[in-house]
Amino acid sequence: MLAVWGERGTGDGQFDDPTSVAVDTNNDRVYVADPLNRRIEVFDTKGNFVANWLVQEWRPIQNAWYMQHLAIDSKAGRLYATSTQTDEVLVFDLNGARTGSLRPKPPDKLEGASALVLVKRKLYVLCTFGNHVSQIDLGGR
Repeated sequence: MLAVWGERGTGDGQFDDPTSVAVDTNNDRVYVADPLNRRIEVFDTKGNFVANWLVQEWRPIQNAWYMQHLAIDSKAGRLYATSTQTDEVLVFDLNGARTGSLRPKPPDKLEGASALVLVKRKLYVLCTFGNHVSQIDLGGR
């Protein structure tokens, strides 16, 4: 079965140049990064709109690069989102509440965090402006 949803716009279920998708099959949810609209939109896996979450950090900045990325950890009940504007990884619970942010240990820093992968309790963050990959160990977090 093929499913398609969304169109350009600012309303529920609409996007303005979305940049990432994360699928949580355990909870029947699809999360879409919609940074130009400053939000993450949530759908069920059939494409029905569920909610949207405002992301304050995805603020408009002149000549900014909006390549935000998402990663889901359904077992821990967390969604991770890069924030190029603030050089951090934002942490949300699966209800949309912002619960914190992550940065690597100094002297490492995120520079243009643009892609994100979660493997074995470690986040790997592609730092496009810094030409490197940063690893954030989630350990007991």
